[in-house]
Amino acid sequence: MPRGYEGQPDGRRSEEKIESSRFRPRYRALSAEEKALHDANKAKAVELVALFEQVKPGRYRSLGMTALEEAVMWTVKELTA
Repeated sequence: MPRGYEGQPDGRRSEEKIESSRFRPRYRALSAEEKALHDANKAKAVELVALFEQVKPGRYRSLGMTALEEAVMWTVKELTA
């Protein structure tokens, strides 16, 4: 899966250890293994979205989609913390 951004890191990424923060103004660089895990999680989420979209539209499908988005968000937050 191609990465969305291949350019130089901007000022938000730091090569230094980042102190934990609720709003994380700076991000630490990920290792190659962490990047691969990040991409694998996002790819699986895309697969689940396609599966969820096969269910008729409605409130419960929307709730499921929101729960999936939230699960991916928290998992990525933990991975990048």
